[in-house]
Amino acid sequence: MKITLIGAGNLGKRFYASLLQQKQFDLVQWVDRSANNGKTAAGVSVINTLDNLQKTDLYLLAISDESITMVSQMLPDNALVVHTAGGVSLAAINQKRAGVFYPVQSFSQNRTIDFSTVPLGIETKNTTDYKLLDQLAKSLGAQAFALNTKQREQLHLAAVLANNFSNHLFAEAAAICEDNNLPFKLLKPLIRETVNKLETLNPKEAQTGPALRNDQKTLDKHLELIKKPQLKEIYNILTSAIQKNNE
Repeated sequence: MKITLIGAGNLGKRFYASLLQQKQFDLVQWVDRSANNGKTAAGVSVINTLDNLQKTDLYLLAISDESITMVSQMLPDNALVVHTAGGVSLAAINQKRAGVFYPVQSFSQNRTIDFSTVPLGIETKNTTDYKLLDQLAKSLGAQAFALNTKQREQLHLAAVLANNFSNHLFAEAAAICEDNNLPFKLLKPLIRETVNKLETLNPKEAQTGPALRNDQKTLDKHLELIKKPQLKEIYNILTSAIQKNNE
């Protein structure tokens, strides 16, 4: 099966590298808006617009959510068109053969992700294409599972809470450390333990801290130390949420 990969952001680059390593599917073209037309070092045709697309069996869209419908409308009607977004409906693709290939992972620049560690959710309009995408997932070494659009949207929300929001708090913690001449690395063992203990405890059981203990003296002291009004508000909201969750 011949594949065209569209998109060269963090996820697109990771898919490109992983597709080169497997043998069952043939990556024949990569659409990268920032590249010159030609070939990659591995011999894959690379183009920077959709004008010179080759006809292939599968078009894999690793692009922004808002571009999915527009780009899919420019692709062959009889092809299998698949997007990779967590929060976009399968109906965003008009082709009769449409699918979603959603890796539940965060992809950052200069970070190599092994797909064998990645849960990969699959949804398709027909059973035959599901089997095909399941084969593709397995060829990448990913842990494939079936889910519908509603489940995927909820999973994407959960992923944002667990990853994006927690990382913002890491950034705020790093700023506090920097402002007080403390290395952020002092918090890394704590962060690792926060994640590692979820292997044996559920998140509610793993909760600790002054909010859970109703340690008002410490809570008041922290609010006094926080200079940013927005961070103070976040601290109050999370404190209240922790306490209500454990009533």
